[in-house]
Amino acid sequence: MENLELHSSELKQRLLEGTTIVRREGKVIRYDESSAPNPLLTIFPRSENDVAEIVKYCREKGLQCFAQSGGHNWRVRNHKKIDVVICMRTLNNISIDETAQTVTLGGGTIIGELVEAVTAKKLEVATGVCNTVGVLGTLLHGGTGRYTGKYGLGIDNLLSINIVDASGKLHQDINRVTDPELWWAICGAGSSFGIVTQATIKAYPQSNDGLSWNCTMIFTDPSAPELERILEAISKTPMDENMSLQCSFACLPPTGLPSLIVMPWYYGSESEAEKVWGRLLDPSFKPSVKNAVILPGNKVNEGNDAICTMGGRKPGVGMGIERLDLAAFLEVWNLWTEFTKIEGAEGSAILIERFSKAKSLSIPDSATVFPHSHRGIAYEVVCFPIYKDETLDIKADAFSQRIRDIWIQKCGNPEKPRCYGACAGFDEPLEIIFGGKERVQKLMKIKKKWDSENYWGALFEIV
Repeated sequence: MENLELHSSELKQRLLEGTTIVRREGKVIRYDESSAPNPLLTIFPRSENDVAEIVKYCREKGLQCFAQSGGHNWRVRNHKKIDVVICMRTLNNISIDETAQTVTLGGGTIIGELVEAVTAKKLEVATGVCNTVGVLGTLLHGGTGRYTGKYGLGIDNLLSINIVDASGKLHQDINRVTDPELWWAICGAGSSFGIVTQATIKAYPQSNDGLSWNCTMIFTDPSAPELERILEAISKTPMDENMSLQCSFACLPPTGLPSLIVMPWYYGSESEAEKVWGRLLDPSFKPSVKNAVILPGNKVNEGNDAICTMGGRKPGVGMGIERLDLAAFLEVWNLWTEFTKIEGAEGSAILIERFSKAKSLSIPDSATVFPHSHRGIAYEVVCFPIYKDETLDIKADAFSQRIRDIWIQKCGNPEKPRCYGACAGFDEPLEIIFGGKERVQKLMKIKKKWDSENYWGALFEIV
């Protein structure tokens, strides 16, 4: 039994006065609790040096630590071995240089905080689509969002970082010039090399005064012919830099009937949006609900708040696919509707996202560990089993795996499956996540230099 009083007392002597340390009863709830740590202690650092001291202490005492900000990643491999969680949310400072058009943010900043801060300065940044997700959690593994078409991935807009390594040393102002080898690895596998305590990213002046068009179309219990027409409209719509699309399967109140929610988005005026999304907005479609709104920059992600709530078990798995095959789509739809009939699993969902990838693909394939094969994914799809009863874990895993196999076999290339790293399941080979054997070998060489014991192995087993 660990001496918690001793650990707490010794740590407080090394950290800034007033640093909060709590036991298991005060642990931070994660988005997915199926692989959530149950730490002896959770510590809320007040500075970057606090983070470094916590890591040093853990290494000295043989404790395993783990950092989280938003807490949304679901693939915490060694969750049962984690003794100390470093909750980075207390490091959420944001500094904006309007002249240089850069933003420097603490490692605990969440997307909603960043969006609010830059919108107030009439700026925008490449970031994810859920307000409660940690900025760096999504950015370090690629980073897709509303502005992917205009500005590329989050990693393409990263300028510098501060990082605490596996020995507890704080390295400041790491960038493409100071350490090109580490930078290549950080841009796509950053959490496997340390705790990023601060980052500086690019910012851009708002277009169209930050106003964007967002439409929600809900098709309740759609027929197969109706689904076929919707898929055809989506597939045949060319995507420009101002467009993105989200589709989700959900059982919505008050009826609880299975529904397809289609959300086209356009960064521009309503009249322009109606032109580019003309196929999907065809009046012959008869959704149960159709609502189009103009959103200011700080509200761009609010439609996703409902799917980002914390707690419960959500052992999801994602995949990259090339096409929306009707037969596969119907098979997935039927499997999903059957799973949602299980008591307690009614909230389970499927998410499909589409972004323009031209800007992302303009970055050389050699620039980052995040490969072109992933940069060019046509559709990112994620299966979310959502429930609370842990006895459903086996059924949920089988359900997710079946969905994954259908996507790969019928909507992608079974010989070269694609997987966005932040949405990967536990069993995805590194070659799939990082785009091939040679890239993985290079990554492992850098890993050996920076973390030879694989101390930071919670998300990817790079050894």
